Amino acid sequence: MATTVQPQTLTVTLSSAINLNGQPINSENQLTVPSITAVDKRIVTVPTSSQVTLLTFGSTVAAGQLVTGNVKFVSITNKDSANFVRLRVTRTSQDTFDVKIDAGGYYIMMNPKESVSATGVAFSSFVDAYNISAQADTAQVDVEIFAASI
Repeated sequence: MATTVQPQTLTVTLSSAINLNGQPINSENQLTVPSITAVDKRIVTVPTSSQVTLLTFGSTVAAGQLVTGNVKFVSITNKDSANFVRLRVTRTSQDTFDVKIDAGGYYIMMNPKESVSATGVAFSSFVDAYNISAQADTAQVDVEIFAASI
């Protein structure tokens, strides 16, 4: 079956504004990502009792899995108004790094490439992440996942 989905350009805008001591201080940056043909957007309730997988990266498309080389944008937003969530990015060798996302906060990655060092050795290369998982701390939280691929 021939696809009817036409590639589109994703526009991501990051805007910050504050009025500090009577002076407006604003910043706006915009990124355009061409040729997007697939979007995965969903809300997942993350428990405190265990870590749950939010996304997996691999060589084929499957439920909750994106093709590693096709991923161009991933945003994970903590929709809770009071509690943080721990986000864990794991690579195939099982090395991980964790990020704390405060209530209302978000984490953005442009691709699943990462470098992890437990010993502080010099950078050598990026490797592919295998998955992103999450675990709530104090109470369950909802997270919104938005991922765009070519």
